[in-house]
Amino acid sequence: MHTFGTLFILQMASALNRTSAQSSFYISGSEFHWTRGATPPVVQMKIGRELSENNFHPSPDSSKADLVIRVKCNSYFNGQTPYFFFACLDASLSVYDKNKGRLIYSNDIRRIKGGSTSLELADEKVYANASQIIADTLLRFIYFYKTGKQLTASAKQVEFEAFCDADRDIPDMAAERKNTYVLIIANDAYSPMQTARCFFDSVDYHARDARVFREYAIHTLGIPAKNVSMTINAKSFEIRRELIKLSSYSKGVDGNAELIFYYAGYGLIDEKTLEPYILPVDIENDDPKFIVRISDLYKMLQEDASRRISILLECSFQFDALKPKPAKARLQKIQLNYPNVPANAVFMAAAAPTQKAWSNKEAGHGLFTLALLNKLKETSGKASLKELSDFIIKDVRSASLKMKLKEQVPHSSFGSSLTKSLSVLKF
Repeated sequence: MHTFGTLFILQMASALNRTSAQSSFYISGSEFHWTRGATPPVVQMKIGRELSENNFHPSPDSSKADLVIRVKCNSYFNGQTPYFFFACLDASLSVYDKNKGRLIYSNDIRRIKGGSTSLELADEKVYANASQIIADTLLRFIYFYKTGKQLTASAKQVEFEAFCDADRDIPDMAAERKNTYVLIIANDAYSPMQTARCFFDSVDYHARDARVFREYAIHTLGIPAKNVSMTINAKSFEIRRELIKLSSYSKGVDGNAELIFYYAGYGLIDEKTLEPYILPVDIENDDPKFIVRISDLYKMLQEDASRRISILLECSFQFDALKPKPAKARLQKIQLNYPNVPANAVFMAAAAPTQKAWSNKEAGHGLFTLALLNKLKETSGKASLKELSDFIIKDVRSASLKMKLKEQVPHSSFGSSLTKSLSVLKF
């Protein structure tokens, strides 16, 4: 009887015909799902595809393979909130070099996280999340081990119509930031009720802002395309799932990851807590189980330790237009502001709470994103955090006044561990 690993290798070998493969590999192991027990391999399949796409070929027999990869995965329940379940996964990885007769890689990755709206989906999502993290981790090691070179990723251009200089001739950066991961979310398909609540805002350019920022992340900031995830029109559970997934990538690089979260969409202020929150496309009320507060962003992105977290919000935060505003006396007692950032975090918002984030119709971008893109282009992605923040604040404020609009002043906050190095640290 064939094991799951053997069956997978036979399938891969029959489907693959590569004459220029650098090395052969054999994968085996076990995968245990806490809701269903032992199941056909998910992680092993992902590892095999990643290796095959990068010029390695599978062997149907471990005795004939150059590299023998062992993968053991086990998922387990990790609690729940109303309507949202969480799972964790532990993995043990090893790579054995048959030609040299020795173990060349061994690693235990603990508590990879995932979640969804049901127990079974949470179990599936944590395996899907883990498969990408584990495959990336092993592929990078094996590629460097066999070639002596860092793995590079081709970045496929996302098509969009160029309206301004920021959209054209996007600078390319040769070096790649292989331990930086990006999540981009742009929401513009809001319901009439949501639009009425946020009548002060415009969604004309949220998706465009996101698509162009993605190109800068890949080309100008030198982040591998496979490390950049983008979702247009995300629901509440999708935002939470993707944020947890983004945080989990630090597991594969021993906590040395840099995380970037960019959001373009609606935002509101909770009239009870006075805290700003971003608005998923499927939420029409202030149900605390579903809205995503700024403090929630901090918490989810800190689920796993990482070197630095950057949060960029192309968003207005004002009170619900369909509800009465809190009494002025209360607002005077509690100053409206964004929550304090974690020690390793960078937080940049398009405007202060209750200010509108305006757009430039000719450029087809929000003023905040346009300033961000222009500075990244001008400096070829080498701007320091202080240089970038100072430019955005000055440029956006000036642009809003020149357009004879109400003043828009972006907000920047930096964690305590970063403040002394703002002039040196690059975005």
